[in-house]
Amino acid sequence: MSRVLGQQPAASFCHAYGVTKRASCSWYHARAAYQKNAPHAGRHSTTTLRAGTLCRASSARADEPQLVRQRSQPWNYKLGAVYQNLLPGPLLFLPSLLQPVSTIISLEGAAHGHEWVHWLLSLLPVPQFPVLGLVDVLYQQHIDLANGVLDAAISLVGIYFSFVLMPAMDAVLGTDLHPKSMVERKVASEDLRYRALLWTWVGLHCGLLVLCADAVHGHNMHPLACLGLMLTLGAEGALGFVVSHELVHGHHKMDQWLANVMLCTTGYMHWSVSHIAHHTQVATIDDPASARLGESLYRFVPRSVAGNWKDATRLELARLQTQNQTPLSVHNRMFMWAAAPLGMLAVMASAFGAEGMTLCVGQAALSVLMLEAANYVQHYGLQRTKLENGRYEGVKAEHSWNANWLFTNSCMFQLPLHSDHHLHGAKPYQVLQDKREAPQLPASYSVMALLAMVPIAFFTVMDPRAIKAVQGQNDLERS
Repeated sequence: MSRVLGQQPAASFCHAYGVTKRASCSWYHARAAYQKNAPHAGRHSTTTLRAGTLCRASSARADEPQLVRQRSQPWNYKLGAVYQNLLPGPLLFLPSLLQPVSTIISLEGAAHGHEWVHWLLSLLPVPQFPVLGLVDVLYQQHIDLANGVLDAAISLVGIYFSFVLMPAMDAVLGTDLHPKSMVERKVASEDLRYRALLWTWVGLHCGLLVLCADAVHGHNMHPLACLGLMLTLGAEGALGFVVSHELVHGHHKMDQWLANVMLCTTGYMHWSVSHIAHHTQVATIDDPASARLGESLYRFVPRSVAGNWKDATRLELARLQTQNQTPLSVHNRMFMWAAAPLGMLAVMASAFGAEGMTLCVGQAALSVLMLEAANYVQHYGLQRTKLENGRYEGVKAEHSWNANWLFTNSCMFQLPLHSDHHLHGAKPYQVLQDKREAPQLPASYSVMALLAMVPIAFFTVMDPRAIKAVQGQNDLERS
């Protein structure tokens, strides 16, 4: 049984290319060998690795000296190792709290950003140029607009974090080359501190939503600053969907309750049920949350939003039928899915006026759009084979795009290790593993989401990869 290695990016390169003469057979060298040679290689190579070889495809840690391992890795991967050593255990996911922190900065900036800029400029020795005098005159003539622009620029700190800082940190830290051992995964899976971080995140988000609504209502904020704050809250809400996703898959009663609270803030409570359908239908024509080859983001989003509601309704009606309940029963959760967000908006409107309610509606819409952009990337162009009996083949690692960027995974609770999640839906986020047989995204989620906004650019990058991944899967099945 054989397979073109190009269709299983980052699979067992060390075995495939027989890199056995180097004690430092790192993922970096294996990748270089692949890019240089790219021959056909058997999936089950019998090549023997010398003792101490570091092969990334193996889940075991390397036994070679630390000095040799460091010499075999590029500088950014070494920094990634330092980063992991500085943040052991649950601390590895503390960067996820930087998103709420950026929202706090955005909130203060939306109200006082221009004051910060003026104070900072007063501390700096500014050379006297004629052009500066002209700028000062223009500023004085349009002072309200200028201050609004300054406030808006600082109110977008949350956007800068998601779409600038996170990709930059990924470039600095690289990918995760040090997976947990089996014992470490066992210990981590039972550590409630990982769960407590998710619960904390929900409380922070709800509190910040109230504070931001109060700020736009109680302060004379410039409309541009309000818009920037809304965008920042949308980015935070998108990460909130990641938290909700993990809680939906949780086993604690607190998980399910907090997942509903979090989803209520975005008016997307039905997603906790439609996501179940996604796991059974993923990478098929029946799944609204799996993007098809050649389908643009702008076509995908309305199809996915409508399809998610349809799937949730279908599953809820089926559940009621099995319990001998009618659709008008008080046990019908669809009433809660509609009533809870509307009730929240009513409370926001009564407490913080039209401004607060508008902020909540806007951030919810933006959060949903960013969620669907992530859905678009996660399964784009991948498909499961339909068998002769009319059913689809089982879900495999090849049916989800993987991304193993260290910093993004720290901030997104390892959601980009999506292949392992679909193979083992009950696995808690802290023990998810990188599946090297899965197709790999060329960049992190935030970069791919931005790229998806330009369909022709996204198709140019992703279509060849998707076709290669599907063809590789079909070749393997035929062999």
